[in-house]
Amino acid sequence: MVQPSVTDEDRRSFLLKFRVGFALFVGMSMALVALNVSASLPTIGGAGVAGTVAGAVLGWWVFPDSVALGFVNRRR
Repeated sequence: MVQPSVTDEDRRSFLLKFRVGFALFVGMSMALVALNVSASLPTIGGAGVAGTVAGAVLGWWVFPDSVALGFVNRRR
């Protein structure tokens, strides 16, 4: 039987990088929206930080860990 070419450690590493990138994407978009409405610099920074935190929460919720779902021990 053919084994998967991607290890579990590679999957975890990619998922972590993807979640961090997703959180930064959401945070930057929030900062750009605040910049677009001519907010002050502290408000833009706060929006960026709040957006990054919200993006991190969304990233961990929307993209669950496949190991937690039990796909590792699956047999065919």
